[in-house]
Amino acid sequence: MFFFLLFLFGLIIGSFLNVLVFRYDIEGALFDFKKLSGRSRCAHCKQQLKWYELIPLLSFLIQKGKCRVCRASLSLQYPLVEFASGLLCMFVPLFLTSFYGIRIDLFGVGEVAFWYYLLTFLWTLVFLVLLTIVVIDIRHYIIPDELNIALLVLGCGITALTLSHLSLLPSFRFSFLAHYALLFPLSGSVIVSHLIALGMGVLVFGGLSVLSGGRAMGFGDVKLASATAFLFGWPDMTLIIILSFIIGGLTGIYALVRYGKTMKDKLPFAPFFVCAIFLVFFFAPQIIGGYFALFGA
Repeated sequence: MFFFLLFLFGLIIGSFLNVLVFRYDIEGALFDFKKLSGRSRCAHCKQQLKWYELIPLLSFLIQKGKCRVCRASLSLQYPLVEFASGLLCMFVPLFLTSFYGIRIDLFGVGEVAFWYYLLTFLWTLVFLVLLTIVVIDIRHYIIPDELNIALLVLGCGITALTLSHLSLLPSFRFSFLAHYALLFPLSGSVIVSHLIALGMGVLVFGGLSVLSGGRAMGFGDVKLASATAFLFGWPDMTLIIILSFIIGGLTGIYALVRYGKTMKDKLPFAPFFVCAIFLVFFFAPQIIGGYFALFGA
């Protein structure tokens, strides 16, 4: 029941993220409170929406994806972002409960409860920021600096929280590769692993951006990769980089074949990168185990 309530809360957060994205002006600030504070209106007829038209997910389904007044089709972004936000707010805490082996009461008190709730809150914020980055990058081919800074700040908070509570973590549970992290040198130190990953993110993505003159990789992608690298650390960042290029490459090939795209056509990289982050966070041990299984290891 608790996690279902988190899903409902996530729907509300998703509704706010939609407002943030739809009202974002690439020439201005992301958090322009003057724009964000205005009443919601239909993008087509400009009719001010009633309260019952703003119920996350439910209003879209009841109205069959159309404006109540002008009957124009509403963007699928509304239900998709709300639903994705709800799932993230439910499954991130649920996964961390299992990953860290935490078994505490909902209203439990004490050091373990405080650590778990705070860590879960920060990681949920990370994925909500990443969701916002994906939608904005798809719409505008840009990643706002405010969101990259938010990721970096959250990375600092999570790293500090991990360092201060290492005794609460099972062996190598500060890496989402779990026991497979033992295969990588220097993965036993939290600070060293994060600094290695940060250098890797800057070197790989910054090098691609410089060598291609910004065509293969925008500077916003470099900042996203750097913030993510510090957030996840080594060796997690290695798998994120590999998966992001595999997903991006396969998607690019599909776009070339299916839609007749050319090598000069732009593709936003953030969706591929965030997809890789999602896979590493939730499924890293299974992915590496499956890879080894291919070779009978």
